[in-house]
Amino acid sequence: MNKLKWVVSMLFVVLLITPGYAITLRSGDALEIAENEVIDDDLILFAQSIDIKGKVNGDVCAFAREVKVSGEIEGSIFSGAATIDIDAKRVKTIWAMGGNITISGLIDRNVLLFGGSLLIDDNARINKDLIVYGGKLNVEGDISGEIKGGVGKFVMSGKSGDININAGETKIKSGAQISGDLVLESAEEPVIEEGAVITGETKLEKPEEKGEGILFTFAPMLAFFIAFMKIVMFIAKIIVGVILIALFKKFVRKVMDTFISKPWLSLGWGFLGFIVIPVAVMILFAMLIGFPIAVFGTYVYTILIYLSSIFVAFVVGEKIIQLFKKEGEISLYISFIIGIIVLFVLGLIPILGFIINILVLLFGMGMLLLGSWNLLKEMREKKLI
Repeated sequence: MNKLKWVVSMLFVVLLITPGYAITLRSGDALEIAENEVIDDDLILFAQSIDIKGKVNGDVCAFAREVKVSGEIEGSIFSGAATIDIDAKRVKTIWAMGGNITISGLIDRNVLLFGGSLLIDDNARINKDLIVYGGKLNVEGDISGEIKGGVGKFVMSGKSGDININAGETKIKSGAQISGDLVLESAEEPVIEEGAVITGETKLEKPEEKGEGILFTFAPMLAFFIAFMKIVMFIAKIIVGVILIALFKKFVRKVMDTFISKPWLSLGWGFLGFIVIPVAVMILFAMLIGFPIAVFGTYVYTILIYLSSIFVAFVVGEKIIQLFKKEGEISLYISFIIGIIVLFVLGLIPILGFIINILVLLFGMGMLLLGSWNLLKEMREKKLI
């Protein structure tokens, strides 16, 4: 029930922000938002290196090898990179995934981190919770809320409320102030230095006490890996969708129009494609002479499966926007971002999410096959092929 409420709230927020905000999209090798630059939109960046020094009056999505943020962000930051260094003058929420992540500055709400080495700098102030999953977590700053998650090594020298964390090793250093309980799930006893202040209870829950054995030990790691891969796939689909719009906008529109005008025919094509293509590929593999065609068929089938949710997201996002925007052109970029978020969130719902994912797969494959077929027929009629 709580998850359903969260999904409904998420959709409501997405619908509210649709009419009011535009999106600024930039890509390149090295991108910099200068200190005196102000962007009055949501900002999406793809590059090798990103450096945001200016002010952004919206959310920031930054994906690169290296990301630095030292400006003022009125919205939230969503980032994926090998190295992430956020020292924002102000930001609402941070969602980050990377190898090495450093967080500093003022964060109004929560921080969610996935990564190898995670540092909450001594200049950081997080007004709500810190949620982390990764290798090593070092907290030197001030967290007003709770620290929770799962890490290999946890070092605490800052301030926080309750701590509820699964950690291989734990060290509470002198000068640390925990205004609440310290609850650890670990096979190792925590090292608590003299001078550390813990106002609540200190509880150690060892894996064997829960009777789960080795499965319990690896459960947090497995959960982290699954969550990590879901986020990686989600980010990858956003990148692919943006590239498709930038390079093949007319094709995207053609496929969308095919689905909108013939949804049930698209579903039929999708069902046939889902069943017939793998059967044909298996037969061709059995015939040595058909091996190259079978390899090509496998490649095409994989692409169709991967792109299915991306193309359905184009249509879903556009239909949502049309509920509020009756006139004027609708940006495919905005449609796609909204659509892919909606599909991702709906896919998290037990049972219903599975059904939705199957329908998305069938409709998506069908619209791609039917749209491509119609495009080929038009090209033949115009004698282009």
